Amino acid sequence: MKKVLRYLILTVMTLCFSLPCFSAVEAATVAILPLINNVEGGDDLANQVFYKEAINTLKYQKGFVMVENDKLNAAIDAAMITDDVPNKAALARIAQDGDVDIVFCMELDDLELKNARRVGEMRYLLDMEGEAVAYNALTGAFYKHEFSSDKEVDAALTARGSWKHDEFARQVRRELKKALNAK
Repeated sequence: MKKVLRYLILTVMTLCFSLPCFSAVEAATVAILPLINNVEGGDDLANQVFYKEAINTLKYQKGFVMVENDKLNAAIDAAMITDDVPNKAALARIAQDGDVDIVFCMELDDLELKNARRVGEMRYLLDMEGEAVAYNALTGAFYKHEFSSDKEVDAALTARGSWKHDEFARQVRRELKKALNAK
């Protein structure tokens, strides 16, 4: 009787451990369009920060994989994106022609530090403005969000690295996560 009970428990445990294998879901493919950089004077570092943060954010999001191939590049070129973020129809066309599930695009209009002097202290004011859009071909959801920041910080905290680009990187992560979860 003990052997039968052992085999029964072993069978149930084996089934419980193998159930997740049967429910495997294919990852959603994501296309990240180039940053539309409208910053005066052209901020090349912002482009690098955008791609780095977008790729790293996707890397740690379960169920999503970034796609880049010739078919997608041709669809992006055919959309002729200039100085403005594409609308829902253009993103849907890119998703269909590029054979991807989600298309994400960001526009950066302003990114600069301004002096905000006060008596006895030196502070910086971050001026950041832009827009993020995404289209999910699986659900038909369109995500659009205009973002801006007017954070003020002590100048001593900006001495190391590029604080304005760190704040932009944080915004890219935030917008991409919101776009992936848009319903």
